[in-house]
Amino acid sequence: MKKKIIVAALLCSLVLVSVFAFAGCQKYLDYETLQGYDVDLAKAVAKELGVEVKFLEIKWKNKIIELKSGNIDFAWNGMTILEDLKKEMEITDPYMNNAQVCVVKKENADKYNTLDAIKDAKFVYESGSAGEDIATENGYKGTDVESQMIAMTDVLSGSSDIAIVDLLLANFYSTSHSSFSDLTYTVTLTEETYGIGAKKGNVGAIDKLCSAIMKLQEDGTVDEIAKKYGVEDQIIKLNYTSKWDSLSDEEKAGWNKIEERGYFVVGCTIFAPMAYEG
Repeated sequence: MKKKIIVAALLCSLVLVSVFAFAGCQKYLDYETLQGYDVDLAKAVAKELGVEVKFLEIKWKNKIIELKSGNIDFAWNGMTILEDLKKEMEITDPYMNNAQVCVVKKENADKYNTLDAIKDAKFVYESGSAGEDIATENGYKGTDVESQMIAMTDVLSGSSDIAIVDLLLANFYSTSHSSFSDLTYTVTLTEETYGIGAKKGNVGAIDKLCSAIMKLQEDGTVDEIAKKYGVEDQIIKLNYTSKWDSLSDEEKAGWNKIEERGYFVVGCTIFAPMAYEG
């Protein structure tokens, strides 16, 4: 009996340690200093819907877990719409175009400029990202890291030859005066679109987001935000009609909880020009 009690106590301790360790990796980002297209759009959507927004930094590979656990209400950070993700979460209509591209040192741009030339290179990509999916599908040799920023740093340091990252990210830094301006992108691997994710079954919350974004497009807010971050050419205009009145109470429940609480939580990573600290 004593052995069973001791084993049970140890198991409980391990669970508690795991929970606290998981929570300890997260932090709410400063509302005032955080900026980016998705950040400004989320703030505008929250204002339109009469609630507030908080931004929680997460590990992107854990986005489904974070939604299921209720730690976040939305995965909103340049999320590529994938068929596998549609099975795990509700996703808005596409709101932005993107592509996955190969980022290399400028001095290596001529070396890695075709699909044939890159096949034997050493790759790096964000864990749980579309970039990792592409690397796996094509059999590219490489490693996964926690963020696209770390992936680009790996290339900058010479630890990897190519980082697979989002076109918007590559554009932002290759044209800036940061240390990443020594990098450039060459091969486009695939084209894609971004969506915003919510917990599976939370159809009402997705309906509210799409309806709000539509209004913000109509009044010029979306264009204004897009021009601020230089992504106006990637914007997809939504053509959405609200389904709220036809939804069941269960489908509306998620959004109703947000309204009662007075705010929604966006899960994101540091990823310019979508979300970054200024």
